[in-house]
Amino acid sequence: MTTTAANTARADQLAAAVADATRHHHRIAAREHLPLLVIPDNPWLADQVRRLHTALTNRQALVCPHITGSPSVVYAAAWAPGLLVCPACVGQLRPADDAEDGTCDRCRRHTDALYAGVVQTGPLLLAYGLCRHCIRRTGLADHHPGGTS
Repeated sequence: MTTTAANTARADQLAAAVADATRHHHRIAAREHLPLLVIPDNPWLADQVRRLHTALTNRQALVCPHITGSPSVVYAAAWAPGLLVCPACVGQLRPADDAEDGTCDRCRRHTDALYAGVVQTGPLLLAYGLCRHCIRRTGLADHHPGGTS
């Protein structure tokens, strides 16, 4: 049986993790000149989060060994489905090669121009890269400079 004190402590840890993720998100967005998307109210982004949740629930996800049961900032990427890493291991999310680095995460077509973004939901930061067609189709073009042209 969980005590009220334990629930309060867990809620405090989660609030701290979300605040930390927000700081990470703001730094990344500023450094990379990315749009600042806080809530994945977009259907495509929500589906990416759902897929990650399903992989975690079904124990099919690859989870960084530094991630424990305590709430903390975690990273994922649309191009690496089912992989969840801590801030120290975020380099594991780099695309495997140049071909993947230039591939749209939605339609999987290679392109010379990807619109990169990071969305935050709770303590999770999810990175993605979409082609011009998919940035429009997902409705994310309004959040990306040049995404509407």
